[in-house]
Amino acid sequence: MKQIVTIAILSLFTVLTVLGQEENAPVDAPLGLRIEKNGQDYLIYADQNLSPNFKDYRKLNYQVYFRMLDYPELERAGKTYQLITIPGSSGKQDQAVIKTLADGTVVYPRAGKTASKEDYDGNFWIETDIIEQHTATEYYKYANDVFSGLLTAPFKYRLKLGNAPAALLDGDFNIAPFIGWKWRLSSVRPFYVAPFGFAGVSSLNFNSANNSEITETDRIENSAGLTYGLGLSFRFGDVSPGFVVGWDKGFGDLGSGFLYNDKAWISFSVNYDFFKPAKNSEGGQN
Repeated sequence: MKQIVTIAILSLFTVLTVLGQEENAPVDAPLGLRIEKNGQDYLIYADQNLSPNFKDYRKLNYQVYFRMLDYPELERAGKTYQLITIPGSSGKQDQAVIKTLADGTVVYPRAGKTASKEDYDGNFWIETDIIEQHTATEYYKYANDVFSGLLTAPFKYRLKLGNAPAALLDGDFNIAPFIGWKWRLSSVRPFYVAPFGFAGVSSLNFNSANNSEITETDRIENSAGLTYGLGLSFRFGDVSPGFVVGWDKGFGDLGSGFLYNDKAWISFSVNYDFFKPAKNSEGGQN
């Protein structure tokens, strides 16, 4: 029965790992560009037949984000301009209607105003120097998605529980597929939180101190077992604190004599990446 449960757990995590390979695209997909919060407004110009209309301009600041459109840059009067759009559902469209007076004068009702919801879903031109020098990429805050890969732990701290003789620091090698959910915590910085679960194979070293089936003090046996558990990982730029709690189950007679069988162990670190990337994403890793 235990072997059936073990196979079922491994099969489940294998399937979930395969299903989780399309991870991180929504989490790391840019929302757009936003002017830095520096107290300044920058001019953008309404599009007129795929060319900037310098008479119909807006003031743009950090309050509205925009996206660049896939259209060639234009050079006008020694300056280079990029075509952009301000996403959203525009309101009060009548305010943006161009009016022509009886004498032929063209009036642009929103010329000189700060870009706002009346300009959403509209196309504008902006100097490329402004994009390069005064904008930052913005991401979807709280965007989330499934992620997966291979988990490794730098150590296992086995707790003194039940008939376990003592708490100890264990360097048994382990590698296990994991599946979890990843949330982006900041719209501008690479900050994430990711709870996950894992199951896989671990190497186990048995001796007389940790296995009731071994009586010779100089005898050491190597075996394999099932490792499984839960974890919580964070990423704050280059710092990756994380915490894992897991359990090991040995196989065979030696496995049943393992004094730490099904006893909890923990692993944690301030700047160790538990994950080996299964698919490239922000920073090239999960």
